[in-house]
Amino acid sequence: MSMRVLSKATPVTRAYIRYATTESATQKASQAVSNATSAVQSQGLTKALCSLYKTVTSPLPAKIQAPLNKAAGILEPILYYSEVVYHLGKQVVVRQNFTLPGKADFLAVETQLFKVLEYVKIKDVKSLKDIPLDKWKSGALKTFELSSIFVIGEMIGRGNVIGYKD
Repeated sequence: MSMRVLSKATPVTRAYIRYATTESATQKASQAVSNATSAVQSQGLTKALCSLYKTVTSPLPAKIQAPLNKAAGILEPILYYSEVVYHLGKQVVVRQNFTLPGKADFLAVETQLFKVLEYVKIKDVKSLKDIPLDKWKSGALKTFELSSIFVIGEMIGRGNVIGYKD
């Protein structure tokens, strides 16, 4: 078994190659960016991202392109529906004049939440069996009250008891 000894006198060097950029590559890149921004404005974000994906993955080999196409097929509806929810939420915020909650609102909710969590400390299932019947009844009544308030709020929002007005 022989060992190979490297001489310290001749260091291993790497040939440095400078790749020249052409003006046409820069122009192609700026054209691609301008096409992408115009596509976002005209088609929407989801379609623009999908078309950009197709242009980026087209030169790849088929072995790499197939799993990427599968992932893009899963991702496309997610992107579309998230865009729909975003625009719908934006319209609701504008029409209802919603404002973001302040720090005081968050602190009030936090204190109420911790009060509830202190009251409902459950250590095991046996402790659930030890809760008296009147506590179960009051909890069920409060749950019913909350759900009925929700249903009444829906009726008020629709402006009708059953269905929407035509």
